[in-house]
Amino acid sequence: MTARANLATSYWQAGRTAEVILLLEQAVADFERLLGPDHPDTVTARANLAASYGQAGRTAEAIVILEQAVADFERLLGPDHPNTVTARANLAATRVETDTGESDAGS
Repeated sequence: MTARANLATSYWQAGRTAEVILLLEQAVADFERLLGPDHPDTVTARANLAASYGQAGRTAEAIVILEQAVADFERLLGPDHPNTVTARANLAATRVETDTGESDAGS
């Protein structure tokens, strides 16, 4: 799972968004199956997938996933945990990009 997520990061850096999405969708499924939906690593994988959706212009999907990631991180790790803060910032950036018509998502 970690190797797949790392490969997705490399693809992201290379701008290979479609391949990133496929890898992250598989990684999310693996994390959910092996660690459960409430494990912080699973939530992180979902948030990374949402960022990729945003980068691909799939902002409506990205926002839904990021809203859930923020809620999950707040519940699991607290409102001030770095993962929660990052997810909240990514959600805000994705919402702004949607409002301005841009398609590049932050991470």
